[in-house]
Amino acid sequence: MLQAPAVPSRTIGLGARRYPLMLPKLRDPRLHLASVIFTLQILGQTVLGFELSIAQILLSLGTCAVLEVGITFWQRRIVMWPASAMLTGNGVAFILRVPGTEHGDWWSLRGAPIFIAVAALSLLSKYVIRIGDRHLFNPSNIGLVACFLILGSRYADPQDLWWGPISPAIVAALVVIAAGGLAITFRQGLMAVAAPFFATFAIGTGTLAASGHCVVARWNAAPVCGSSYWWVLMSSPEILVFCFFMITDPRTIPDGRVARVAHGIGVGAVATLLVAPQTTEFATKVAILGALVIVCAARPLLDRWAPALARRTPVLVLMALLFLAATVGAGIGARDPKPTADAVAAASAAPRPQVAVPDGAVPRVTIGDSARRTQPPLSQGRADRMGHDLVAALIAADGPSYDFDTMTVELLRDPDQPQAAPRLGITGTGTVTDGAGPATSFKRSFALADAGGYFVITAELAR
Repeated sequence: MLQAPAVPSRTIGLGARRYPLMLPKLRDPRLHLASVIFTLQILGQTVLGFELSIAQILLSLGTCAVLEVGITFWQRRIVMWPASAMLTGNGVAFILRVPGTEHGDWWSLRGAPIFIAVAALSLLSKYVIRIGDRHLFNPSNIGLVACFLILGSRYADPQDLWWGPISPAIVAALVVIAAGGLAITFRQGLMAVAAPFFATFAIGTGTLAASGHCVVARWNAAPVCGSSYWWVLMSSPEILVFCFFMITDPRTIPDGRVARVAHGIGVGAVATLLVAPQTTEFATKVAILGALVIVCAARPLLDRWAPALARRTPVLVLMALLFLAATVGAGIGARDPKPTADAVAAASAAPRPQVAVPDGAVPRVTIGDSARRTQPPLSQGRADRMGHDLVAALIAADGPSYDFDTMTVELLRDPDQPQAAPRLGITGTGTVTDGAGPATSFKRSFALADAGGYFVITAELAR
């Protein structure tokens, strides 16, 4: 005997009519996931230095929420709390960055049309691209991939893989991700997706790192290679969020357990093969996100073929060997990074200047936030040597006379190439005297490179 459909106990009045009001239950896993992401957003806005504004977050959330509420009301004549849409909007805001946004500029609307467009595209994709009664792609994932491929690194960028050296803030973020991720995936039976992905990606990128793979990252003055490259990937909060909360979307993964394992392995394998030829962190991040798009597109095939394939051990062994061989082969072009202009200048530098640095000529050298996030971390002793060698080089150049009040070691980035490797240098303030003229105040940045035991000036930038 058929039962009558349940009638929502709550209603809301709109005009002269009342409509059912559907709110999420406290046990809804979407609320638990939202609490994890919101916690990370709070940490990002306070102690993690996210280059993201509160206004940008609200634009993403609001766009998805308005669209979801409107579409649901139009289709079903109900008013529903947009729990899924809020996750989509939060996913977009958590990963999407617009170059030029500065941490602490809470209400910056920089790139507002980009956030609105990506959020709208992400939300609408689950209503347009469907197989049966389910959407095919993770909404925020496909919207982000489309954004990065269309706009490129000049206008949009995924959040950095490397959030900085271990600190209380980084530990807190990792604990939130791990605790929330494990709790949600175990409760929903989704470890069959997350664990195979992580294992496959770890083995694949470990093979890649062992072959000498390198990438250029906007947060490090030198290429990130070998074991450092592997550790950045496997300890990255971004990868953990991708593993626990993006590839495990229950609406976009296969139904059967074997097919779910194949889904996780597939994302890990495709991600490895896509990152293998990449030489920049930007391309690496887009490749990882793009792997999920490709495997989600193959979901109907996984549902059909995975159970039969799982019973053929020799075929699986052959596929694993081919995967490792293809990984090594695809990464050949990313093993020997081209030396930067600063490295070339340092290699051809003259011997260390034999000049005396007067007492008090070098002020206390501080390490700026950007330089603290380099890998390996910059020591105070190295920063002090940079300050000393900068003053010595300026004296030896027999040019204007600089009197420094402050020195700060920073990563100097090119605003026209936001994803290029930055230069390590010192930004100084004080007064400068040129010839017999009066002293004038200055604020300048000097790019410095290690010439083998001492630092040389490779560029001077007015600020």
